Amino acid sequence: MSDYDKLMKIVDKEVVSVKELHYITNDELVAEVREASPDERDKGLPKYDVRLTNGEIYFVYVKKSLFGF
Repeated sequence: MSDYDKLMKIVDKEVVSVKELHYITNDELVAEVREASPDERDKGLPKYDVRLTNGEIYFVYVKKSLFGF
């Protein structure tokens, strides 16, 4: 499985864990990760804008765990 496929497997879930967000942030295929403004769908979850080096943009919501990781 390529690095791009691994990244897409995480991003396609739309709701990711803090650990997965950390993986996304450190991936060389990702140009930028920044907090985005929330919308009605967010249900209280922080929303992040993930911009890839090839120009694709994805939004993910971060599910906070009880243990902080």
